[in-house]
Amino acid sequence: MTPEDRLGHRQRLREKFEKHEQEAFLDYELLELILTYSIPRRDVKPLAKELLNRFHTFPGVMDARPEDLAQVPGLGQNTVTLLKLIRSANVRYLARTMESLPLLDSPQLFADYARMKLGDKSCEVTLVFYLNTQNRLIRCDTLGTGSVDAISVFPSEVAKNALLCGAHSVVLCHNHPGGGCLPSREDDAVTFSIRNALAPLEIVLLDHVIVSRFGFYSYRMHEHERGRGCLLTKLNEGD
Repeated sequence: MTPEDRLGHRQRLREKFEKHEQEAFLDYELLELILTYSIPRRDVKPLAKELLNRFHTFPGVMDARPEDLAQVPGLGQNTVTLLKLIRSANVRYLARTMESLPLLDSPQLFADYARMKLGDKSCEVTLVFYLNTQNRLIRCDTLGTGSVDAISVFPSEVAKNALLCGAHSVVLCHNHPGGGCLPSREDDAVTFSIRNALAPLEIVLLDHVIVSRFGFYSYRMHEHERGRGCLLTKLNEGD
């Protein structure tokens, strides 16, 4: 591609974006447009396609570790920083959105935030959301890190933090790096233990959301499936 062709191609990409035609972008085209802002004098379409080839999906590129991105030929530090900056901006946007919304019926929003927050983690991590009486976010803590398929969360720590910040309710959220979202027996045990710890304080565990790159599972949404409702409702009903 000649310099003139490259400039014309970039201009067409930007015009397409400015006309609010982002949904028509293929993943490599969106990456290509992003790359034009850190690589001004080179055809970046092959690089965009190579990123997708290496990391498989657009989220895979955004979730990739900086050291892995740096191994891609032609990808300099400025571009790595730009990709991580875009990802961090998305996390911040979702966090601020959550602060302004009542979250009782928003497992999707919890899942979206957790997926962005934890998507680049190779081990399990738990987020704890503390909500006020209007179901608005007071704060979000990161508690417990574990192996690829196990995590340690201490119910007493969740209960103490909920009491200290004046929370009326709590939502748990953790990731499954392996990809599946269905709860394990350990997930059920953690859910029940934390609800037990919160109950004497009259603080409600509203939900436990499990996320992966491919979806999410909400205990609240599935409380009537497979008998799992007991984990969400027994303690609140005094059983």
